[in-house]
Amino acid sequence: MRIAFIGGRDIHKLGGIENYMYNLATELVKLGHEPIVYCESDRNSTEWVNGFRVEHQKSIGGRFLCKILLSYKATMRELLGGRHTEVFHYNAWPPSLSSWLPRLCGRTAILEGHGLEWKRTKYTPVQQRVMKFMEYVTAKMHRHLIMVSQEQSDYFLQNYGKRCCTIPTATNMPDKHDSNLITKKFGLQNEEYFLYLGRLVQDKNPDYLIKAFILTGITDKKLVIAGSNDSMPEYVNYLHELAKNNNNIIFTGAVYGQDKEQLLEHCLAFCIPSTIEGLAITLLEAMSYGRICIASDIPSNKEALGNSGIWCKYEDVTDLATQIRHIYQDNSDIAWQKEYNAKRIREYFTWDIVAKKYVAYLNDICTK
Repeated sequence: MRIAFIGGRDIHKLGGIENYMYNLATELVKLGHEPIVYCESDRNSTEWVNGFRVEHQKSIGGRFLCKILLSYKATMRELLGGRHTEVFHYNAWPPSLSSWLPRLCGRTAILEGHGLEWKRTKYTPVQQRVMKFMEYVTAKMHRHLIMVSQEQSDYFLQNYGKRCCTIPTATNMPDKHDSNLITKKFGLQNEEYFLYLGRLVQDKNPDYLIKAFILTGITDKKLVIAGSNDSMPEYVNYLHELAKNNNNIIFTGAVYGQDKEQLLEHCLAFCIPSTIEGLAITLLEAMSYGRICIASDIPSNKEALGNSGIWCKYEDVTDLATQIRHIYQDNSDIAWQKEYNAKRIREYFTWDIVAKKYVAYLNDICTK
């Protein structure tokens, strides 16, 4: 089956959507399918990655129109390129505004939701209302919808009467590394630091984490903030200002590849204090390494962690500090969570499992 994934940025700078497209496409190739990934980039070019074609499309139209315009460009290219693409898979609502074109041509179009975008605090109240309206429009115009968490599927059923298929994000079980590498690169020791890994945006609450770590008064452990956000330098500067008087808070910038793997593998605990998430791939990655996870008690985090997790109220500095102290002082009562987390990934959240579920869904809707 030929499947075009449309939406997302450069797959070499993996965010949530990019990670999803890259890893799912890799597994689909192994299953004998032909995925094509279209991504927003700084150039127009074609490359082959893990057996699938990646079409880089140079950004056009500015911040708010770019994804919509590139989706029309990608859709028209697939429809007019002399190739019979059976499935057009749109990631989030802006790219899906072009999905009427393949449907008009008798092809299958899918909208995948990666989170309730209008809830994100980076948007103004007016922008949030516009995005919620567009969510309503795209929910009504699509027959086939996939959500990455059951929370989102339940939301769409309750609010729009739309039954969605839940196909979660995933990760691969990791290889183990020499802990000396983390010491050489970042000056860190095995299980001597708490880790935040993700974009530096308000709805993920790294500022609350920094405040909570400072509140604990811990001096013989470190807090590592791994991530960046070039589009919001004011917020990034605010985080640095919060931490300027604490030498135990380390900013690494964005990390990829072995650097990212090393940070995940050797942290004392992984911290995800977000107000909103889809189904965070970084959380699944931390679980795959058998890490204890401090997580906000939002439905998507509970969906990932199951019976595990050190829970805190989101946007509550005092409660978050209490959970950090718990792990710092004595984590013997929660040591079982390490193996539980890794086992849960192996059973439910690996890319080969997700890819088979995805193919079964495609076969079902295309047959109907």
